[in-house]
Amino acid sequence: MVREIVLATGASHAPAGTIAETLKGEVFVLRGGLQAYGLLEPLREATLKAIAASVGQEAADRAAREGFQHIHNWVSPKDIPEMTEAVYRAIEPLAQRFLIDYVSKAFPDAGTLYYEETPNVRFHIPYDIARAHANDFKSFSEARGEGKITAHGPHRDSWLDCPSNGVNLWFAIGPVRRGNGLTVYARNYGGTFKYKASGDIAEGESLSPPETFDLEPGDCILFHTDQVHGSELNRINETRFVISFRMAFEKPHFPNRHFHRYVRADLVDSPLSFLAAAPAMLQPSYVRSLIQRAQEKLVGRPPDAPAAPPEMIGVEANGLVTVDLAKVPVGSVRGLTKTLCVARLSETDIVAVSRRCPHAGGDLANGWAEHGKIVCPWHNLPFDPATGRSPCSTLPPLHRVDCRVVDGRIIVDPAKVLGRVQPEPA
Repeated sequence: MVREIVLATGASHAPAGTIAETLKGEVFVLRGGLQAYGLLEPLREATLKAIAASVGQEAADRAAREGFQHIHNWVSPKDIPEMTEAVYRAIEPLAQRFLIDYVSKAFPDAGTLYYEETPNVRFHIPYDIARAHANDFKSFSEARGEGKITAHGPHRDSWLDCPSNGVNLWFAIGPVRRGNGLTVYARNYGGTFKYKASGDIAEGESLSPPETFDLEPGDCILFHTDQVHGSELNRINETRFVISFRMAFEKPHFPNRHFHRYVRADLVDSPLSFLAAAPAMLQPSYVRSLIQRAQEKLVGRPPDAPAAPPEMIGVEANGLVTVDLAKVPVGSVRGLTKTLCVARLSETDIVAVSRRCPHAGGDLANGWAEHGKIVCPWHNLPFDPATGRSPCSTLPPLHRVDCRVVDGRIIVDPAKVLGRVQPEPA
C-alpha cells in the first residue's frame, strides 16, 4: 500500500510511472527530496521571518534552535492563527517556483503540470493545548479551510471543489509523527461512500484502519486526491508543521465544485503567462460552480441527505442487551444500541462502551479495535478500554458498562457502569 523512494542527491528522481501508479491508488513516501534539491532551507527561512513578524523575533529564534515541533511551548495558542496566516503570506510568493522545481526534478516524465495556485500551510499544535481556543481556530478554519490548524475528518478532495485526477504532495517542514500526522485510508481506495455537502464523509460510513506516517523534515507523502484521507487528532506533545500542494498532470477534472484556481506551469514564464489559468477554468465545471455558489448565497447550501440509521445488532430484553459472539469478529467494533457499542479486542477480550467519540461525535461502531485499543475512524484517536481514556487528557473518557460472554452470547448490562472516570484537568 505504501512504498518508499529515497531522493538522496540532486540528480535523484522517482521511478518512471510513479505518478501513474499514484493515480491508481498507490501511496508513496519520498524521503529527503527537499534537502537533495536545495528547497528546504528557503521554506524554513521564509517561515522563520514570518514567525518573527507575527509573534516576535524571540519566537523565531527559538524555533530555529529547538525546532518547529516545539513551537507550542512558547507561542500562545491564541496566536497560532495569526502566525499561520503570516506564514501563508511568506510562502505563497515562493510556491510557484518551489513546486515547479520539485516536480521537474522528482517526476521528469510526469507530463504537463497544472497546480493549485495557493499552497496549504498546516500547523497542528497538541489538541490538549488547542482545545480551549476552539473558537479562534474555528474562525481561521472557516476562512482557510479545515485541516490547516484543526484536524480534518475523512474526505476526498474531489467531494468538494478539487479535481478527481489530481495528486497531493504533503511536505514535512518539521518532524511528523504517528499521532499528529496524516491518515490515508488506502485500503478503502476506490470504494463508494456517501458524503456531506461540506465534503466530509457521511455519518454511518465505515472505514478500514488508515496508513499513518513518521516523517523527517524534507520528506513528502504523494497520494491521489481521490484517496480518502484526513488528520490525526494531535495526541502527542509535538506540533506538526507541513506545507502541501495539489496538482494534476493533465487538465484537471472537477466532478463537483470548481473553486480553486489551477495554473498550467508551462505557460507561467511564457509570453502567454496571462492565460496560464485559462485552460483549467474554461470548462463547464467552473461555470456550474459559479452558479451553484450564487444560489447558495441566496438560499443557503442544500441540506445533507438524512444519515442512515445507526447499526444496532443488540437484542434488548429484561434490562439486558445480548448479541451472538460470532457477530463481533476479532478486531471489530459493532453498534449494540443507539448509545453503546461492543468491541472484540481478542478472542476472549470483549468490552462494551459508549459509542460516540467525545471529540467530534464520531461513531465508534464504524471504527475498529487494534493493539488493544478502540479507535475512532474520524481522526484515528485510540481509547483504552480498561479506562475509557484517550491520550488527549482534556477529553472525557468513554463510559464502560458490564459485559460478559455466556454460552456464545455477549451479555451487556447498561445499568452497570464500570468506574466512571473524570477527565483530567486541562
